[in-house]
Amino acid sequence: MSGIATHPRHLPVNGIVVTTAIVAFTTAVLTLPWNSAASSTSAAVADTAGVVADGTIVDLAPIAAAWPDEYTVAGTKSEPLYVEHITSTRDGDVFALSIEVVAQGDTALGTQLSAVRVRDDGRIEWLAGCTKTASVCADDPALRGFLSAAAVRAAIDRGALPAAGVARTLHGTAAVCIADGALHPAAPPATTDLDPCFSRVSGALVGHYSDASGSFVGPTLSRGFSEATGADRDLIDSLIS
Repeated sequence: MSGIATHPRHLPVNGIVVTTAIVAFTTAVLTLPWNSAASSTSAAVADTAGVVADGTIVDLAPIAAAWPDEYTVAGTKSEPLYVEHITSTRDGDVFALSIEVVAQGDTALGTQLSAVRVRDDGRIEWLAGCTKTASVCADDPALRGFLSAAAVRAAIDRGALPAAGVARTLHGTAAVCIADGALHPAAPPATTDLDPCFSRVSGALVGHYSDASGSFVGPTLSRGFSEATGADRDLIDSLIS
């Protein structure tokens, strides 16, 4: 497998606008199709799922059990007037996100940074970038968007992981989508009916699927994103040190 080097720390969320530097690290790329067994992680996923057609209902527990405790995902989300350069990373119970927004003509519009920690009791605590009330920042039952992988980890810790998800494929990457209401049972309903979808290889949030339109929409990575083992500790340390 090849390594990754030098990608911008780009990712989305509420809050802090900071200028970020280029992050350089070398890790093993994990982006794989359904039937690949090029790494031990992907092999474990394949063992629990095999080749699965889109729309198939799949058991979540064995998929989540195969996810690594660390990952870094780097990609973009394109809009008509700007591009979001996104980096999402996990180090155990800590999940961090950086989104650098660049307008047409390469004009920098700022960088949003955020981080959360999943506590032992399954509560989600914001460490950086929270723009909600103090009580919700200390215990957020409605964490959505590119940090949603923390909500899955929290559900596991509470013994409340939904039993099943739906197999989908995003730009050739195997994913599993979880009904938003099942993942956030204590949260007010989302204003838009989108289900978060997670890489079958890393467990990172890669997109959102709309049953109404039958497609990926909203906070979804564009084609060409990469997944890698290992956390971006520079990004995490810059937010929680």
